[in-house]
Amino acid sequence: MSEDESGELLVKEFTERTLNAARLHYLLRQEIGIEDPWHTIVLSICAFDKLHLKDGWEFILMNKQDIEDVAQLFELSNSPEEFREGLIALKEQDLMEQMEKRDLGQ
Repeated sequence: MSEDESGELLVKEFTERTLNAARLHYLLRQEIGIEDPWHTIVLSICAFDKLHLKDGWEFILMNKQDIEDVAQLFELSNSPEEFREGLIALKEQDLMEQMEKRDLGQ
């Protein structure tokens, strides 16, 4: 896992982790029928990314809405292209929300 000089997770891996967590969320909810998959997702992320349990929970709690949004994209998309377009739309929406928050804060 790559980190920059300050020890922060690089954006690429952060995005990969979010995508992996969202895919697992989708599979656990839709394919297996688990109502509350968060414990399993945290344990999986910790195991595969070699994270401490506390760090895994912190990641999940900070990114829960993004994970749920991307998991819904997995469910609704009929092709990789549709999924990609949905991801772009989510990123654009997120950027717009961040810009609005900055404008309100000034």
